[in-house]
Amino acid sequence: MQTPVKLIEAMDSLTENHEWGGATEMPEDVLAPDDWRLKAILNYRAETKRRDSSKAKQAEERIKRYFAINNISNPYAQAFILRKIGTAQIEILRITGLSKNDYYNHIGMLFRSKKNYGHLRVLDVEAMLRKANLKLLLEGRQWEK
Repeated sequence: MQTPVKLIEAMDSLTENHEWGGATEMPEDVLAPDDWRLKAILNYRAETKRRDSSKAKQAEERIKRYFAINNISNPYAQAFILRKIGTAQIEILRITGLSKNDYYNHIGMLFRSKKNYGHLRVLDVEAMLRKANLKLLLEGRQWEK
């Protein structure tokens, strides 16, 4: 996303007029609620938040499509792959549609002895899946006993 011209002008104005406070001071603390600079900053924040959620949803759809292309329709297999590459649990549940109980009973117990928990978010997972060897990840299909 390219930085909007209004935001650049607002930030430059704060710097030129020495209205910017200390390192911990927020623009809301310095500017009046109806100031055009504050409105530009808040609009940029809102737009960034909206785009981030949109990017996450698109990445989630691409991950689901990736599994479909590679004929991995079993949600437990999908969850196993995602957990193995370090995906956060909430992301795994959202992508696979598994309940917490199903996840814990089939996938969570396989990784119980591992001390590192998943931390990757959807955008990182998508990049990891493109580089991963899915056949190698699925070698130990312990959930199918």
